[in-house]
Amino acid sequence: MAGHHTAVRFATLLLIVGLSAPAIPAFAQAPSPNSPDSIGLVEQPKKYDGKTVEFTGEAIGEVMVRGEYAWIHINDDAYYAKNVEEGAPLGGYNSGMAVWVPAGITSRIMHYGDYQHEGDVVTVRGVFNAACAEHGGDMDIHAEELVVDVQGRHVVDEVKPWKLWLAIALSLIAALLYAMHRSGEASRTLGPVSRRR
Repeated sequence: MAGHHTAVRFATLLLIVGLSAPAIPAFAQAPSPNSPDSIGLVEQPKKYDGKTVEFTGEAIGEVMVRGEYAWIHINDDAYYAKNVEEGAPLGGYNSGMAVWVPAGITSRIMHYGDYQHEGDVVTVRGVFNAACAEHGGDMDIHAEELVVDVQGRHVVDEVKPWKLWLAIALSLIAALLYAMHRSGEASRTLGPVSRRR
């Protein structure tokens, strides 16, 4: 019986791998539009501290107005121009920079990136601070210039048919494994059946 369970588990594992393989996209690092990019700024902050940088990326989240100035966050990662659903290759984690700008110029940004929107691609020019004395030692860019390069848009994440079939197949496999586990527990609890003499 144990050999049968092992064979079924092995076959199930092969089925899971076979079903999942087409669903795993290849990783391909998309280049940042910036030099230095956000990763370069984080890894070598002293090199760029106090220098004027030009930084391009997707405006994400929302604007946070603080009097005459405001915070915006700009991502320059692999998904700044388009998201995975639109065909962007997987390219690591989200990365970007916090930017301190005059509140008045943030009205140029019409879309901020979130689950339903691709944010405006903007370019800011300003001073990079490795540890900003004005903002509690945080890393940021103080910019006075902001240009919208590409307007954002609404994004619809359509359910792909293969995702639905994969979910159904994996649910059936999970139910099968659960049933096998329960039947194994039941046989161990009952133990061998004693013969009557």
